[in-house]
Amino acid sequence: MKSLRFISAEAFVSNAEFARKSLGGVAHNLFPLLFKASYLLEQREVIHDLVENWPLVDFNMGKLLGTTVDYQEDLSCRTCSVCLESCLTGLRDYVLNHPSPYVKRLKVVDLTERNYELVMQALLKKCYCPLKICCVSFRSDNLALQKFFYIIKLTDPSLLRKLEIVHNVRLEMEHLEILFNSIHFPLLMSLTLPARTFNVQRFTATDERVLTNIGEKMGEMTQLTELSMPFSILTGRIQKLLSPLKTPLKMLDVSNCSLNHADMAYLANSFHANHLEALDLSGHKILDLYPSIFFKLLSHSSSVLRSLTLEDCNIQDTHVNMLILGLSPCQKLQEFKFLGNPLSSQALKHLFTFLCELPMLKNVEFPVPRDCYPIGITYPIDDASLCRFDHQKYESVAEDLNLILLQANREDVKASTPLFGSYDAAVQETKNELGAYLIKSFKETLEKFTTSLNKMS
Repeated sequence: MKSLRFISAEAFVSNAEFARKSLGGVAHNLFPLLFKASYLLEQREVIHDLVENWPLVDFNMGKLLGTTVDYQEDLSCRTCSVCLESCLTGLRDYVLNHPSPYVKRLKVVDLTERNYELVMQALLKKCYCPLKICCVSFRSDNLALQKFFYIIKLTDPSLLRKLEIVHNVRLEMEHLEILFNSIHFPLLMSLTLPARTFNVQRFTATDERVLTNIGEKMGEMTQLTELSMPFSILTGRIQKLLSPLKTPLKMLDVSNCSLNHADMAYLANSFHANHLEALDLSGHKILDLYPSIFFKLLSHSSSVLRSLTLEDCNIQDTHVNMLILGLSPCQKLQEFKFLGNPLSSQALKHLFTFLCELPMLKNVEFPVPRDCYPIGITYPIDDASLCRFDHQKYESVAEDLNLILLQANREDVKASTPLFGSYDAAVQETKNELGAYLIKSFKETLEKFTTSLNKMS
């Protein structure tokens, strides 16, 4: 819902030439309102001028684009490279240009940067630039390893609270050891590693020493409470990696890490278990392979556990009563995700009846019922078959599940089925950028395919 003030701000910034000429007469307290409206409309020139003439003490993009009284939609997760570039060039010109009396009030800037070259240039100048960048959170996405190592040293790692290394960053275990040996992260609270950082299937004695060293280096990070390392192969090595930690983890993502009984036993009996607020064990057949150890882990974490993700865990109808028994102590649970499990409509209804009893539950992600798919479907379902279900039957089941929530007076619980997994808001694109990216990727794929065909012929 937009307030009249926000609608007026949109009208004002929609004419970029008029807005830029008129900024000198705008009250200082209206700059945040105009900035959010400009970001929504992707008015890059207006954004540049707003930032260049920023009259307030702080510039915090998270607060500026988050939920506000005038416009409650949160825009902070929208990644718009055009807008971000305008912010950076505006900050540059803020420092270098005109001597307006209110221009030099800015003391603190908090923003997400996504363009490597621009960020690198900004970091290189921080030693002698009046406006110094202080990086407390850094996300490396789709970046060459050499560039990652170069730029991470420029961020002043001693101040980093959060480090995310995701997607196409080819960081393997030996690279991680080099990183931890050469750079210290004393204040790091949250660490996310890319897929297959660890792969114990091909371990040598040297690799074992490397893993031990990494665990010891992580143990020196006394603030570390969040660790995400999905799709690493860690069979039998969780204890070696996590036991050196001095601070208990509050968030742990070991989805698709091929954990065995010994790994689960360590987690259930470790000091981390009593502090876990968010846990992702997706991709493990927990109720087939080690149900008692899993329930022990749930029991130990039940007083604080807020988020549990069990996607593609081969949870079947015969497991539902056992699952309900394990979840019963988790009265603080706010989010439960269990996509990709072969559960029938009837089993889902039984499970939802129980979920209504969890007083703090707000979000549930449930799978398309097994009986909505053709007979003989195998799990985990491949992407090509994921959408080949009876949509009309699914809608009917979804209505029944929502009716269960409604009859239990739990309209506060949001239930959904995001077919391709949970949405990663951190890499969200604006519609124009995303469309252009998809078209470009499709074009490149076709060109490679055509080239291959030509070579074959």
